[in-house]
Amino acid sequence: MPDQILVVEDDENLAFVLCEAMGRKGYRAEAVATMAAARERLKAAPYDLVLLDLKLPDGDGLEAIPQCRELAPDTPIIAMTAYAVRHAATEALRRGAYDFFTKPLKIAELEIVVGRALERRRLQQHIARLEASRATGFEELIGSNQALVRALEAAQRVAPTDLTVLIEGESGTGKELLAQAIHRRSARKDGPLVAVNCAAIPEGLLESELFGHERGAFTGAIRTRVGRLELASGGTLFLDEIGDMPLAMQAKILRALEERKIERVGGGRPIDVDVRIIAATNQTLSRLVDEGRFRTDLFYRLRGIQLRLPPLRERLDDLPELINTFLDRARLRLSRTTAALSNDALQCLWVYAWPGNIRELKHVLEGAVLLSDGVILPEHLPPAIQTPGVQQCATPSGRSLDEAIDDLERQLILAALGRAGGVQVRAARLLGITEQSLWYRIKKHGIQARVGGSPPAWPPDIAALPPARPAPPVELASSAARDLDRLAKRSRFSAQKSNAG
Repeated sequence: MPDQILVVEDDENLAFVLCEAMGRKGYRAEAVATMAAARERLKAAPYDLVLLDLKLPDGDGLEAIPQCRELAPDTPIIAMTAYAVRHAATEALRRGAYDFFTKPLKIAELEIVVGRALERRRLQQHIARLEASRATGFEELIGSNQALVRALEAAQRVAPTDLTVLIEGESGTGKELLAQAIHRRSARKDGPLVAVNCAAIPEGLLESELFGHERGAFTGAIRTRVGRLELASGGTLFLDEIGDMPLAMQAKILRALEERKIERVGGGRPIDVDVRIIAATNQTLSRLVDEGRFRTDLFYRLRGIQLRLPPLRERLDDLPELINTFLDRARLRLSRTTAALSNDALQCLWVYAWPGNIRELKHVLEGAVLLSDGVILPEHLPPAIQTPGVQQCATPSGRSLDEAIDDLERQLILAALGRAGGVQVRAARLLGITEQSLWYRIKKHGIQARVGGSPPAWPPDIAALPPARPAPPVELASSAARDLDRLAKRSRFSAQKSNAG
């Protein structure tokens, strides 16, 4: 495909000459006369080079250079002007132009520079592809929380082997991303990674999806179909939400794992398969085993290496880094110049319980960037997040009172530390407890906090926000902390009384 060149020039005759000259060199060129039209073209399609006049009817071309760079960061820009001013040339190069030409143009010289700029762009793209091919995927799992780091370290150790891996975690915590990273780090990385969502396929079709079927095996089987296990041979099969797999299918999967052979539905010929299994679930398989909903033998077969991805509410210390990363990505994806959080919006995000975890945070921030004009306010967030309160700290059903109290206490401490800039003395004052009590609770919950008065190194966008106004949950922190103490004492008293009885 020929290189695409955008000519931004209001002189129709010169624009025609430039397009003709670029066409003779084998490039495909198109011209626009205004900066507004150029912005629309750059948003709509990728270009390999821009020839930009610095005197346009709707603005100064020097101001347009950074705008073009923002819309197309890797596209070289060659500036052109009829005013041979050294300052203009220096300023154009400083703002990101690849080169600078004065009019009247010497087409032969321009063609040489255009060829060099395009060759440089091709080299940069080749380097980017090589770097992408070396990427393992682990860099997509963002954070430094201790529980997450332990899971990633274990995943990196097991990735080069052929051991079966079981990934547990709530929906939206990144289980599929981790499975992809393990596959890309393994010796099977050149083979396929085939994903099957066991919860999304009806029970009657799941066997055909996994094992395939022969022509005429059942009504509607008009042709032979290869199953996912065969397709994954030489690579990895990712069984997502395996806790929802029917018991009858669990027995067949176990046999396929043990014998490394399958039979298609309606067929009698065994087929050799060489696959590595990575399974994931948002349920607790051991509890499903106790309830008779999951086979014990398959559970122990899958649990060669068991990894757990913590929910976002247990790693709120990673929230600043996650917010900045997703804001940057949303800004680039939606072609926005700026995307920053107001202090009030940050407080709303900080105390929200995040039942949808990382996936929910990502989509919330994308929507907020789209709705805002550069600064995200609480009204740009979903209604459930706009009005934070202590009641949002509720944990999923089925957890004990002590676990619910611990979750609420952890979130109040993290909110106070965030408002206090990581200074524990101030955070203790906000919570209405002593510094020694706060230190004990930080240790108990494994919260990563700086000792002494040095605040944590928050990412720049969040660190630059104005001092936080007291948010509703933290205003109630003192009374909430006292309530937590009373609840904890009552819980311990009840346990002691029960043991004495």
